[in-house]
Amino acid sequence: MAGWGYLFASVMKKWTAIMSGIAVGFLFAGCGGGEKAVDPNVIAFPLDTCLVGDKKLGSMGKPHTFVHEGREIKFCCEGCDDEFKADTAKYIKKFDDAVAAKKAADAKPADATGDAEKAG
Repeated sequence: MAGWGYLFASVMKKWTAIMSGIAVGFLFAGCGGGEKAVDPNVIAFPLDTCLVGDKKLGSMGKPHTFVHEGREIKFCCEGCDDEFKADTAKYIKKFDDAVAAKKAADAKPADATGDAEKAG
């Protein structure tokens, strides 16, 4: 009879491990790195720093992110929200200027020096 007790304990340990693995799988199934689905109608945030405080995003915890007039806005913290609301036009201009600068940099040929040498 001692053999049955050992067999039962062995089977239960295996089932416990399997069920624990399944439970963990269900718990983390929705984890995708925290990224939300990107709306193609929203202009992506072009900076690595807070739009208001100019601090590195993530330096004060998870950035505060929201959409304003079709633009993805990111702050280093929710505390910057009041300043953004106080002078929204200033920060929208800063955002739009950064988007334009990023587009210009992305449009620049990868080998601009080679083209300059050919021309001159």
